[in-house]
Amino acid sequence: MRWLPLSAAVAAGIGTLAIHELRVRGDIEDRARALESIAAEAAARIDGDAHATVRSAGDPAFAEIRHVLRDTLDRHKLRSPIFTLRTVDEVTEFVVMTNETPYVGHRYAVRPEMGPVFGQGTLAHTGLYGDDHGRWISGYAPVKRADGTVEALVEVDEPGGPFDTRRVIGLAYASFAAFAGHLIAATAGWVSRLGVVRGLRALVVGRLATRIGVGGAIAVVLAVGVMAYIDHRDAERHLAATIRERLLVTARLAVPSLSPADVRAVDASRSVDDPAFGRLVTALRQAQERAGVTTPVYILSATGNLAHFVAMTNETPFVGHPLALRPGHQQSFADGSAAAEGPYTDAHGTWVSAWAPIVDDQGVAGLVQFDGDVSAMLADLREDDLRRAMGAILGVAVAFLAAAVLARGVARPIAEVADTARGIGEGRFDARLPEDREDEVGELSRAVNSMARGLRERERLRDMFGRYMTRQVAERLLGADSIEVKGELREITVVLSDIRGYTALTEKLGAAEVVALLNEYFAILVDEVVKEDGVIDKFMGDAMLCWFGAPYPQADHSARAVRAAAAIQSRLAAWNADRAARGLPPVLTGIGIASGEVVVGNIGSPKKLEYTAIGDAVNLASRLCSKADGGVVLATGTVRQAGGGEWAQVGAVPVKGVSEPVDVWRLGA
Repeated sequence: MRWLPLSAAVAAGIGTLAIHELRVRGDIEDRARALESIAAEAAARIDGDAHATVRSAGDPAFAEIRHVLRDTLDRHKLRSPIFTLRTVDEVTEFVVMTNETPYVGHRYAVRPEMGPVFGQGTLAHTGLYGDDHGRWISGYAPVKRADGTVEALVEVDEPGGPFDTRRVIGLAYASFAAFAGHLIAATAGWVSRLGVVRGLRALVVGRLATRIGVGGAIAVVLAVGVMAYIDHRDAERHLAATIRERLLVTARLAVPSLSPADVRAVDASRSVDDPAFGRLVTALRQAQERAGVTTPVYILSATGNLAHFVAMTNETPFVGHPLALRPGHQQSFADGSAAAEGPYTDAHGTWVSAWAPIVDDQGVAGLVQFDGDVSAMLADLREDDLRRAMGAILGVAVAFLAAAVLARGVARPIAEVADTARGIGEGRFDARLPEDREDEVGELSRAVNSMARGLRERERLRDMFGRYMTRQVAERLLGADSIEVKGELREITVVLSDIRGYTALTEKLGAAEVVALLNEYFAILVDEVVKEDGVIDKFMGDAMLCWFGAPYPQADHSARAVRAAAAIQSRLAAWNADRAARGLPPVLTGIGIASGEVVVGNIGSPKKLEYTAIGDAVNLASRLCSKADGGVVLATGTVRQAGGGEWAQVGAVPVKGVSEPVDVWRLGA
C-alpha cells in the first residue's frame, strides 16, 4: 500500500503528459495543414512559366509574383514572410519573397518534406522543427508550368514557439496531475483504513512527514509565485517600454524620407495611382525593412474627429478608409509631437504603436505610424515565464523531497519511539531504542529506554512479590503511595490446611527430598486457591494459611473458600493415587474453614512488616484443621450456610480457646 501513492502520481503525471502531447501534436498537424492550404492558394495564382524567368529582383515577373505573395500574407494576417524556392544542385534557392529587401539566389537546404512537392507535385507540410532562425511549422505547395512540371514551391511558415510553450504548460499540468494523483491515492488509503473523517484528518494533520513536506512545498510555491508574478509584470512593462521606444525612434527616423507634399497630394486625390502614393509606399517599405517590422506601416491624416489612411505598405491598399481618431493622435495633430502607446488590444491582436508627425510650413500633414504586434512577444514572454515556472516546479519538487527526507528523518525515529512505547504498554519491557542520536529524538529515545528499564524492574519486583506473597497483596503494596503500619477490620473466610503424619512421612527423607515433596504438594494447594482469587498468607512448615475477602472485598468469600478446599482435596486424592502407583506413601491433609471479622493489614514495625490477618476466625480455622482427619474438610455452620455445597453435621465440638462448643460440619455427604 505504501507504493500506491507513488504509483498513482507517476501514472497521473505520465497520463496527463501523454494526453496533452497528443493534443499539441494534433493542433500542430491542423495548423500545418492550414499553412499547406494557404501555400496552395498562393501557388495557384502564380504563373509557373513566368516564375521560371525570375533571376533577380529586377525581373518583371518578380514584382508580379511578390504582389501575389504579399496579398496572401495580408489576407491571412501571417507574421512571417512567404517565399518561393526552386531546386539547384541538390539544394534550394530563394526566388521571390515578401521581404522588402530581396535575397534572390540565397541557398537553403532541401527538407525531406519538400521531396514529394518537387517530385510528384503534391502538397506537403512539416511538423514542428527548428533551424538557425527559430522553431517553425511550414506548408508547401507546388508552382507548376503550363506543361504540368513543377517549377518551384511556395513555402508558408509560422513560428512554432506557442506550441513549445504549450508543451511546457503540459509539463506543468503533468506535475500538478502527479501531485493530485499522489494526494488522492494517499487520501483513499487513509480513508479505507480509518474512515472518511479520521482518514482526511490523519492525512492533513496526522502525518508529520506530510505536514512538513506539504508545508515546505506550499511555502516555496507561494514565494516562487509571488516573485514570478512580480517578475512577469516587470518584464511586461519593460518589454512594452522597449518596443514603444524602438518604434518611436523608427517613426522619427522614417519622417525625413517622407514628403509632406506627397502626403497632402495623396490625401487630396485619394488615389493609389497617384505617383506620390508610390513614392510614399516605397519609402514606408524601406523604413519597414530597416526597422525589421513585419506588420504594415501607414500614414494617417485627420479630418475633424476621424482619421483616414493615406498610404500603407499593405499589398492591397485602402486609401481613404476612416478610423477613429485616438486621443494620442489628436494631441500629435494639435501640437506636432511624436508619441507612443500600448499595449492595447483590438479585434486583430495586442499592439504597441508609435507615430511621428510629418510637418511642413502648413503644419502637420500626417502621422507615420509603426505598429508592433506584441501578441507573439507576450507569448514568448509567457513561454519564458513558463520555463521559469518549470524551474520553480522543479524547485518545489526538490523542496518537497528535501522536506520529505527531513520529515522522514524526524518522523521515522518518532514512529519507532511510538512502536516501542506501544510494545512497552503491551508488556514487552525488553524493547530498546538506539541512543546514538544527540538531538531531541535521542533524548526521547533515552527517556523511553529508561522508562522501559524502570517498568521492567517494577515488573520484576511485582513477580518477586507474587512469589513471596499473593498477587493481590503485591499489587496493593506496589500501588500504595506509602506503606503504613495499620490494619482494617474485614469480614473474611480463613482456610488452614495441614499434613497428617508429616513427621513420620518425612523422617526417612533427606532435606532436598522434603523440599521437593512440599513444593509439589503446595503447588496443588496454591493453584486452587489462586483460581478462586484467594490470598495465601504464609506457609508454616507443612501447613498453609490463606483467606478470601481481603484485601479486595469479595461478597462470596465463603463460597470461594469452600470451592477451593473441595478442589484441593480432589486434586490431592488424584496425586496420592499416582504416588501409590509409584510405591510412595500418601500425603493426607486436613483442612479447617472459619469466617468472621478479623484485622487485615500490615502488621509489625516500620522496619519489618507482614501483611496478614489476625482474629478469632484465624484461630478457629486452625483449631478445626487440627481436628480434621486426612482428606476431611471441617467448617463452621456460618461457612456451611454461606458457602453452599453438600455437608454432613459433625455436631457441637468443644474447641480450645472458645467458651462454647462450635457447630461443626464436614464437607461432603
